[in-house]
Amino acid sequence: MTPSNSELVLCSRTEELPAAWLPQAGALPMSEAALCESLAGLPPRWLPRTVAEQDPQHKQWIPYILVRNPTGMLAAYPRQGTEARLHGLWSLGLGGHINPADVPPHNGSFPWFETFQAGLHRELWEEFPAALQGRTTFLGLIHEQVTQVGRVHLGAVFLHETEHLETSPGEELTGLRWIFPSDLNSPRTLASFELWSQLALRLVPM
Repeated sequence: MTPSNSELVLCSRTEELPAAWLPQAGALPMSEAALCESLAGLPPRWLPRTVAEQDPQHKQWIPYILVRNPTGMLAAYPRQGTEARLHGLWSLGLGGHINPADVPPHNGSFPWFETFQAGLHRELWEEFPAALQGRTTFLGLIHEQVTQVGRVHLGAVFLHETEHLETSPGEELTGLRWIFPSDLNSPRTLASFELWSQLALRLVPM
């Protein structure tokens, strides 16, 4: 499936974001409070996804969710969904664009964090509904300008700790495996994962 011409996605102007958030390739640990403080007063930008994918002057926000089961293992799956540029790589994260329907009712300033939460819970519901019950923690941000995909996106990384050991994913996660983070210590193994997964792993408390 390709992006719809009518799909609007949540973005920020690149020049309005702190430079520390936009390394060439890096992960920035951050608290929820620090993120909210930095985003307070920043206006949301809604662009057609087909336009945003070609516009490095904007960063598309992506909640990027790592799922961990009660034994401490992370969900990993081979990419085969809507982002064809990542096919052939493994991923540790569920992620998707944020649309206007994800924005909760509000008065006053834009509810950035609540919108991220709504987007991530929608992603879990669509792709991994059996893992919905659990606790979700914000870990920080990831960004890279190495790949064509990365240069127009900014990831807000969340760790979702599911309450159930046995969970069945949706169709987009066909081939899912549970792995211990220590199994990814080998550079050769880690290289088989998309760069965002490699960066997000740095934020996961062991």
